[in-house]
Amino acid sequence: MNKKTILKYAAALLLCCVITFWYVHSRGLSGKKASEQYRILADGFTIPGLLVTGFGVMMIISDTGTLDGVVFGMQQAFRMLTFQFLSKNKPQNYGEFKDRREEMRQLRKLRGGGFGYMVITGGAFLAAAVVFTLLFLRETGGA
Repeated sequence: MNKKTILKYAAALLLCCVITFWYVHSRGLSGKKASEQYRILADGFTIPGLLVTGFGVMMIISDTGTLDGVVFGMQQAFRMLTFQFLSKNKPQNYGEFKDRREEMRQLRKLRGGGFGYMVITGGAFLAAAVVFTLLFLRETGGA
């Protein structure tokens, strides 16, 4: 692994840890029964796991060009709402927009950019959430 990849994983891991710590700290673990502690930990790991995994999957889907039409429409709506249509700059059409987006995707591929690290990091937190959920269920006697 190169330094850039390690940095991306570290950033995603740090984000997940901060969210988990914030949630667990806000609920408080001390003085509670073991089953309640397991439930809080399961919730604490589920939240960042779902957020980061979902965002990573959405970025992967977006990177395939599936959402280009939506992005173009939102940009054009923003231009109209902020009166940028009055400027002298000729607005780009959808074909030019698609060409520019494809160039950006090619550059990202050349640099080795991707969003799989978010899915992997979020998946690890979801796996920890499953473990704590199973411990919670074992402690409480099942579902």
